[in-house]
Amino acid sequence: MDNNDKRSNLTTISTSKKMENNSMIHVLRKTAAITTLTLAANGFVYADVWDFPSPQPSDNYITENVSWFADQVREATNGELDIRVHPGGSLFPGNQIKRAVQRDQAQIGVHVLSAHQNENVIFGIDSIPFLADSFEESAQLWEVTKPELDEILAEQNLQLLYHIPWPPQGIFFDRAIESPGDAEGINFRAYNTATARFAELMGMRPALIEEAELAQAAATGMVQSLISSGDPVYNHQLWSYLPHFYDAKAWLVLSHVFINKERWETLDEETRQKVLDIAAEAEQRGEEQARELTDALKQRLSDKGVAINQPNEALHAEFNRIGEVMLEEWLENAGQRGQELVEEYRALQ
Repeated sequence: MDNNDKRSNLTTISTSKKMENNSMIHVLRKTAAITTLTLAANGFVYADVWDFPSPQPSDNYITENVSWFADQVREATNGELDIRVHPGGSLFPGNQIKRAVQRDQAQIGVHVLSAHQNENVIFGIDSIPFLADSFEESAQLWEVTKPELDEILAEQNLQLLYHIPWPPQGIFFDRAIESPGDAEGINFRAYNTATARFAELMGMRPALIEEAELAQAAATGMVQSLISSGDPVYNHQLWSYLPHFYDAKAWLVLSHVFINKERWETLDEETRQKVLDIAAEAEQRGEEQARELTDALKQRLSDKGVAINQPNEALHAEFNRIGEVMLEEWLENAGQRGQELVEEYRALQ
């Protein structure tokens, strides 16, 4: 057989294979179309599955809140939007959740935006000590700052959905503290730059530690103090390591629920409205739970042997001094827009 014959045979075989492939593709497409029609006719719908990481454990009220939200969305959309919550930092640790949602590695998440104050100083406005230290004041501060947060997050491919306040923050120690000097050199667990700065101004040594790592850190002495509502201390059974609580009521840190903006925009208008309506309910539920926990947590901790203390005069004066310093530092870093937000908030008082 000469070369021309060989090329002719190869062309014939190649053409035949292409025809077979095209025929197979046609069959597969037809089969897929029939399957889709059959599933639709029988009430089956392809779900849009979204992963929802939470840094808190499953029995924490933040995770319970977002789980309720996810269940309600699933029900309201007849399963077409299936949000699956991953608690306890099991999918992403807290400090990685925001970036994961921005990149669509997770589609929705919850975390404290104040942990990302290094990206934008406005994220830290809810963690300025004693600026908003009650639920009423926290709600007013949220009302003022939410439009600004919406704009900032939109530029980062995020859609802000709702927030959940934590009970007012107090300080836990592994020892009794009678004066500011007693806290010098203590290892302090920080969860954002504000708590780290608070520790520095009190002469403590801050280290950023994720909630999932708290139990081990406390057991090994890496954490001798932390500022918290009490929920992490109770959930992780840290009462024997941190048996002294000082009810400073420093601020109400906020956890924020946010969605990948591109994912959000793929939802039809009706679905988006359903999600927003459920988010508004979840926000209200979250505040109610936080209010109930404020006193309940203190009682639970007291039952476990934690001493519940009010700051004495020396500590109260120190806390106020630190609050004034941190407010001035924040205003300097936040510039004119930050000052305007604080002024708008104070005008509501």
